[in-house]
Amino acid sequence: MRILSNQDVEQVLTIKDCLDALEPAFQDLARGQASNRPRSHTYTPLEPNHYYLFKSMDGSLPRLGVHGLRLSSDHVVELMENGRHRRDKLPLAPGGKFLGLVLLFSIETLELLAIMQDGYLQKMRVGATSGLAAKYLARPDSRIAGLIGTGWQADAQIMALDAVHTLQEIRVYSPTKGHSEELCRRVQPLVNTTLRPVESPKDAVLGCDIVACATNSLDPVFDGAWLAPGQHVNSLQRGELDNVTHERANVIVTRAREQSLHFSGTPMTSEVTQKGEWKPEWDEKIEELGKVMTGLEPGRTDANQITLFGGSGTGPSSGLGIQFAAVGHVIYQKACQKGLGHDIPSDWFLEDVHP
Repeated sequence: MRILSNQDVEQVLTIKDCLDALEPAFQDLARGQASNRPRSHTYTPLEPNHYYLFKSMDGSLPRLGVHGLRLSSDHVVELMENGRHRRDKLPLAPGGKFLGLVLLFSIETLELLAIMQDGYLQKMRVGATSGLAAKYLARPDSRIAGLIGTGWQADAQIMALDAVHTLQEIRVYSPTKGHSEELCRRVQPLVNTTLRPVESPKDAVLGCDIVACATNSLDPVFDGAWLAPGQHVNSLQRGELDNVTHERANVIVTRAREQSLHFSGTPMTSEVTQKGEWKPEWDEKIEELGKVMTGLEPGRTDANQITLFGGSGTGPSSGLGIQFAAVGHVIYQKACQKGLGHDIPSDWFLEDVHP
């Protein structure tokens, strides 16, 4: 059994690896050739607006012979910053750190093949999924993209968009001007597309073929009235989009129709947590990404349609265990080839007592 750090993962995992691994995984799920358990969140209330959160999801890809389990042990807080509600994870593990893991199992031998830290994998997995959505939903002639948000997820979003479309420019906006300029300087050498910081969220929407949001804001980050026919929107989570965006979208694509499961020791009554309820009438617009890929659902059918790929909280959408199985499998194979990580005897995890 191999233990892999984020540094090990970063040495072997590229955005192309993620795109190449995730596309067939979504197709397997759409064809009924993969198994996936809905994501589960267990909240333990601590002090006002603070929660311990244990999150897990898992899934199997028989084609690869693996089952992946992703779990995280987090302290989350809901707060106000720059006039916006947001949710953050606090680094309260020893040494000011976080805890998130992906466990990869062999379907054939039952063995635990690898335990890997999930931070870098998670960022690349999210970026590549957004990239695949843009590949299948944005107009093929898309040339200009806008990105709202410059945090941890942003560089993978840029790399994925650059990989799936021949873009001329990606306009980058952050409420903190220096952040957008720094992101453009840092990521520009990694992509072919010209990156340009812009002054307002409107600049990242108007005139863009693709609008990507990568924030942890629980308030909308742009006005859906700004959208024009033919645009595609990528979002990581429900809070950053307003109702107008969902109402104007002709097609809303999610990773899967299954619902995430949420559990709490006491009712979660904060204003932030209760905001942004999904409207049942939007269900008629829902399609699944894998089914769009395989032609089982139509996706974009007209150049003038507004399409939306939604993240967590967008109807039933949530992260999928099969995504971590697929990307984890690539990481494990390449890490073994390069001799990265630390080996532990598999027998330490096996038992002769009937469980």
